[in-house]
Amino acid sequence: MKGIKIKLDLQEHCIQTEIKNIYNHRISVALKQGLTDELEREIEGLKTALETFDFGKLRSHHRQLAGGANQWAILKIGLNGVPKIELPGGGHTLRHETR
Repeated sequence: MKGIKIKLDLQEHCIQTEIKNIYNHRISVALKQGLTDELEREIEGLKTALETFDFGKLRSHHRQLAGGANQWAILKIGLNGVPKIELPGGGHTLRHETR
């Protein structure tokens, strides 16, 4: 089993909205097509991010997470289920931010 990486497209909205949208899409896929082990891990990691990240702090400290032209990030979900955010340009990884 390996970690999961999900690209977050932040061109039109912030990181919180993007994670919510992906979470809702993955739930829809699970209901329509069935739940695989990987999909379950994605859903749990996205849910953990939504419940534990301090999005206001993330957006204020890292402007690109507020969204805008050509903005993106990677949500990494480790084997332990803990989500982290990887920023473009230098591989800067933000640790699990709690509220």
